Amino acid sequence: MNIAMRLSDVTDVVEPSAPDPGSLEFLYIDLGSVDAVSKVVAFPNRILVSAAPARARQRLRRGDVLVSTVRPGLNCVASVSPPLEGATASSAFSVLRPRPELIDDRYLFHWVQTPSFVAEMTRLATGGATPVVSDLQVRESSIPVPSLPDQRRMADILDQSDQLRHERRSAIALLDELVDATLLDLLESAERVGRLQNLIESATPGSPVKQGGEVALPFIRGSNIVDGEIDLADLSEASPDARGVDSRGPDSPDESRLVRNGDVLFCRTGNSATIAKAAVFRGEMASYGVPLLRIRPAVAHAGDFLAAYLNSVPGRAALRSLASITAKSLASMPVPLPTSSALSQFSGRLHDIRQARAIERLQSARLDELQASLQFRAFTGRL
Repeated sequence: MNIAMRLSDVTDVVEPSAPDPGSLEFLYIDLGSVDAVSKVVAFPNRILVSAAPARARQRLRRGDVLVSTVRPGLNCVASVSPPLEGATASSAFSVLRPRPELIDDRYLFHWVQTPSFVAEMTRLATGGATPVVSDLQVRESSIPVPSLPDQRRMADILDQSDQLRHERRSAIALLDELVDATLLDLLESAERVGRLQNLIESATPGSPVKQGGEVALPFIRGSNIVDGEIDLADLSEASPDARGVDSRGPDSPDESRLVRNGDVLFCRTGNSATIAKAAVFRGEMASYGVPLLRIRPAVAHAGDFLAAYLNSVPGRAALRSLASITAKSLASMPVPLPTSSALSQFSGRLHDIRQARAIERLQSARLDELQASLQFRAFTGRL
């Protein structure tokens, strides 16, 4: 039987403690140190004690559970592993130190990842642009507490499921690295350097669109370019301006406002999440917004190469050399020129990688569903 208890009843308060003044440096964990997807401390900071931030006030122990009090909807949580014993955490975390006679640390860690916990923290959060909860609010929330043997059994099951998810994410990351390696091979095979304009028919900036109208098309925004692909699942509809009359009728949109299968879309403005991202459009026809440039390849199989190059480290270095990113400056950007056969081989390999990645992502989504189901059953006493 599960008994609901407050987190403050099953965890100890971590007293404020500054880094050891006798040490030269210390390991510091702030919000940027935690990977919100994998729920691990992936990027700890080693900094000088003399430069310790004012927020560095919580000395950690193995098994502590970190819960970010900033933007709780992002669920930035992590468990303190043995290598992080003695590290210092930012006061932006609520540090939950399990009482071993009452709560298993892995069980607690899985609890703070549940939709119910995240929803409660999100509901309690205050603040506009940066919603926050207090450490007290985190500790006053409830957790179902079965017997310790049951806690450990359920934590073991959830650990195994989580490990499968981690392995699937790692497989996807390896496929992404394979794209980079394949592109590097292609770049090294190029015998000469030319201009991007040698591979394209045109580079056309997006233009304003209007909602509704007789010609409504899927509308692609910069935010639809994700991980080198265009997310077609979240498209609105808009009507490109009809700037002229053609054989298709007076309401037909100008071709310059359209993106067609095989075109490359490049985001030239926006925030850090969208700017300088490129992807090949794989569909029939759509319209595109002002932040985007439509690059129409003139050479067979050049689209895959151009998108991959613009997303790559050498491609971004070339982009940084431009005073500004316009259709004209992009067209004149230096770029290696692979042979037609090399472009064809690269496109074929990329197709195979995309297929494999799609399968891995499907399996990853199914494992996420399994994890959610197991969590629900575990914390409702049905596992």
